[in-house]
Amino acid sequence: MKGVIVITLILTALLLVVDAYTFKGLKMLMKNIDSQFIKRVFTWLYWAISIGMVLLLFFSFWYFNSAVESHSYKVPFTVASIFMIYLSPKLFFILFHLIEDISFIGYWGVKKVIESSETTEIYSRSEFLVQSISRIGIGIAGLQFGAMIYGATKGRFNYQIVKQPIEFDNLPDSFNGVKIVQLSDIHIGSFFDNHNEVEKAINKVNELNPDYILFTGDLVNNYAWELDGWEEIIGKLKAKHGKFSILGNHDYADYVQWDSASDKAKNLDNLKQRQAKMGFRLLLNESVKLERNGEFIELLGLENWGKGRFAKYGDLAKTMKNSVSNSFKILMSHDPSHWDEQVLEKTDINLALAGHTHGMQYGVKIGTFQFSPVQFRYHRWAGLYTENKQHLYVNRGFGYIGFAGRVGISPEITLLELRQKV
Repeated sequence: MKGVIVITLILTALLLVVDAYTFKGLKMLMKNIDSQFIKRVFTWLYWAISIGMVLLLFFSFWYFNSAVESHSYKVPFTVASIFMIYLSPKLFFILFHLIEDISFIGYWGVKKVIESSETTEIYSRSEFLVQSISRIGIGIAGLQFGAMIYGATKGRFNYQIVKQPIEFDNLPDSFNGVKIVQLSDIHIGSFFDNHNEVEKAINKVNELNPDYILFTGDLVNNYAWELDGWEEIIGKLKAKHGKFSILGNHDYADYVQWDSASDKAKNLDNLKQRQAKMGFRLLLNESVKLERNGEFIELLGLENWGKGRFAKYGDLAKTMKNSVSNSFKILMSHDPSHWDEQVLEKTDINLALAGHTHGMQYGVKIGTFQFSPVQFRYHRWAGLYTENKQHLYVNRGFGYIGFAGRVGISPEITLLELRQKV
């Protein structure tokens, strides 16, 4: 409990520092307003909201650490979203305001050292330009606020179908033109009661009439009970020749406290049973042959393997134990870092499918250009990567976690078409 109080106090202090510096910048922008009434109302309103956020912070830590089991992510994710919507525009603004303050200090220092009538006009122009930095900052902060609001209300349900043909030298004739829908990172516990929105996305998948549906992990945030009320909807996913899945890092429920190891194991067993009930063949470090007209390709399903601090349940050697040399192989591996570490140039796997990154649920995607801060953590974070005739596709995710929204990086339904190279 003591640690929780310390963390809460530290976060409160940081929140107040951000608010104080933002207030300083906004006051400077309002210095030309003559009405003292407007200034007083602004001050009282600003700090009332700030105090409200502090109280919300304290409530959040009390709620998260209470003994009450809510069986819902609604409160924590709503609170997280409120804080991100509240803070992220301010962070953009104070960055510009800090640049402005540093520039003023620089100009003031130079002016003290070199004073002449010839430089007076230059300094006055420079001062005007410096004062414009915070004005730019407030404009960008406003755009950020609008984007976050849109992401939390509309963006998280703006499902995009990404069509990606991929050519191979050794694809069997019977599989030329096969259509695979890849889904990843559903995180169903994050959707609360938005059944209609999810069902619309399921219908979009079915309209694609895929041969196979491959789900690359993170069906839930932690608990199997998150699927309560959702199994029938997700079970409506249709594929002509089968639905297959693997586990992601969240499916193992490593991020929550359990009363016993047996309770945790029961949760995972429950999740596996529910996947089977919804028509998925869950692959656990194993492979299956997909056959058509006497030909086959191999589908490999690896348990989660993540570089760094992530648990390494995956065993690629075990997964490939019964594989046929030089056969066409598709690997489902949740974390894209696995491809560079164990697959690329170390195996004869033709295509790997991953998810995990969500594109950070924040970024920019315009045509072929895309950027997200997550790329500083994951070299392969979204879309198709090809090296030495081996391919990796990273799905941007169906759902969301933490921030209940998506800004610039839409939830994705991937349609992969496998083709023979001409």
